[in-house]
Amino acid sequence: MIHWSNTARTYDTPVRLDEPAQILADPVATPFQRARSEGVLQVASRFVDTAVKREHVERSYDLVTPNLKTGYTKRTWATHDIPVQPFPLDSARYQLKGSFTDHVWLQVALYPDKAHKDTVPSAVFDVVLKPFGRGEDRHWLVDSWAPAGYLQIPSGPLGGPRDAKGHVIPPAEIEWKGKLSQRWLFVPVSALGAGLLLIALLALGGWWRGRRALQRYKATYR
Repeated sequence: MIHWSNTARTYDTPVRLDEPAQILADPVATPFQRARSEGVLQVASRFVDTAVKREHVERSYDLVTPNLKTGYTKRTWATHDIPVQPFPLDSARYQLKGSFTDHVWLQVALYPDKAHKDTVPSAVFDVVLKPFGRGEDRHWLVDSWAPAGYLQIPSGPLGGPRDAKGHVIPPAEIEWKGKLSQRWLFVPVSALGAGLLLIALLALGGWWRGRRALQRYKATYR
């Protein structure tokens, strides 16, 4: 008999039955007006226009939290090899998903530029920003950026009002609609055409049977 032992160390978390369980408190919701007045949307927009679009990436170094840029200096961050998924951006729209005392959660719909519109589909990402500082020094920084995994993207015209630097100032709430492929539009049209054709055939068949019955009736009493 051969016995193969596992010589690796185990790192199982010990179970402490004599200690109370650690329960994470639910985030406390707060009105979005304060965060918006402090420029949280402008920070998110500048982050997308630089780090995500990969243009002037060095400018986004001061827009992210120490957690997101752990292990990076401003010089190494500027090399574009950063923990932020890029996107060939043309325009972006923003939707507020949650406003809390310690963070703001936005969803960002990204639309590809003309050079990539046939190869890169539109996408939706989650971005979380956290507040830093107090009083007049209070400001917002991007703490995470990850794909949302949603298939629907917001509709409506792209762009919108811009600030003095030309950055889009997006609304906090927008309407969301999924895009419908033109091939799906053919399905109801085809079904309607088939239905009309079936009705016409049934009507023609009834007319023909009535005509034959009338002819037989007349032939009987000649």
